[in-house]
Order: sequence, then structure tokens, then C-alpha cells
Amino acid sequence: MLTHVTAADAGEIAVILACWGHRVETRRLNKDAVLPKNIKDYAGIVSFGGPVSANDEHLDFIRAELDWMPRVMAAGTPLLGVCLGAQILARSLGAGVAPHAEGLYEFGYYPVAPVGYEGDLQMDAPLQVCHRHGEGFELPAGARLLATRENFPHQAFRYGSASFALQFHPEVNDAVHSAWLNRQPPPEDLARCGAQSVTEQIRLHANHQKAVHAWLQNFLAYWLAQGE
Repeated sequence: MLTHVTAADAGEIAVILACWGHRVETRRLNKDAVLPKNIKDYAGIVSFGGPVSANDEHLDFIRAELDWMPRVMAAGTPLLGVCLGAQILARSLGAGVAPHAEGLYEFGYYPVAPVGYEGDLQMDAPLQVCHRHGEGFELPAGARLLATRENFPHQAFRYGSASFALQFHPEVNDAVHSAWLNRQPPPEDLARCGAQSVTEQIRLHANHQKAVHAWLQNFLAYWLAQGE
């Protein structure tokens, strides 16, 4: 688990993998943790979100991760990027990452719809999932688009056999959601254009968390099975 804020950011993904018997190792890259050298020692690697940009190459940990991700893909180890992690993966493949053209921001629960072959994403119908981002990624050359939505059309992609990117946050569970919304002072991005109110987010989280985590279990099982 590669995190860019706190160790708790791995959320439900860490919970699920631990329940399946995997040893979950978390490295806080923003706190000078080093990236794994022996990539083949891992069943899978997940890179999570954060408040910085995949374009912030002046940050040593972003520059290092951009340079390191191609090694993971070359090794055939399952790689999953979530939000910022997805954008770093996209950039490492030569695609651009930029704010929404109209300044829109997504913080809350919004629907994503699967596209193409549904087996890649294990999603057969639109799903209301948690988002928190103001930037989006272009689709890298050679990647297959897996999910879309109106404001940010590139919501998920697959590259090669075992590398996946998700713009949204399926790892958000009660603990992560509470930490996001109950921070003091309140998160500044709650005031951004397009963000949902705290009350609305709490309601939607309660309504959709179970379905999201049921999908997440199926997706993670499929993702891990793609390793060489």
C-alpha cells in the first residue's frame, strides 16, 4: 500500500486483503518511505490518493513514483492506482493530467458507468462511488477505457495484463469517510464547485457503501489473479 497522506488511507482495500490472508505493508511516501525494490516479492501494489498533483515533479516522492511505475508494469505485478495513484500511472504512460476545463470538482458520491468489456472491471451496471478530485487523466495510448461519467469521462482504465487505474475511491469506508468530513478546520474542498454538502455525503455513503464494497471484493480478486 503506497499512501501519500496517512497510513489509514488504504481503507477497505487493506481490510479486504488482510482478511484474505495477505500481509499488508503500508509505505507513506510523503514521509520519506522508499519504494519497494524487489517488486516480484509482492502479490500486488496499490497507490492511493492525496492532495498533491501527479504533475508536482518538484516533489521527490512524486518524481520517484513516476519513474518507478514502469518497473512494476514490466515485472507483471498487479498494479492498482486510485485517484492520485491513477493519475501518476497515467502520467507514467505518457498521458496528461489536468484540472477540469470549467473548474469543476468532485467531492462526494457520483455514478460511474462501465464501458466496453465488463469483465475487466467486474462491473455490470452503473455504481455510485466516492470521489475526491479536481484533476482528471487522459487515456494513455494502448490503454482500454473501463468506466466513464459525464464531468470526468476517464474514470478507469486497464493497461496491459495487470495494471488498472480508478479515478474514484472505492476504499472509502466509515473510518476514512469520517476522517475526511470531520477534520477541523473543515476541508476547504467542500466549498469547491461541484462538491456535495457534508449532509448529502453522509446520506449517500450510508446508502451506497455496501454495494461499493461488494463490487470492490470482486474486482480485487480479479485484479490479483492477473499477475504473472
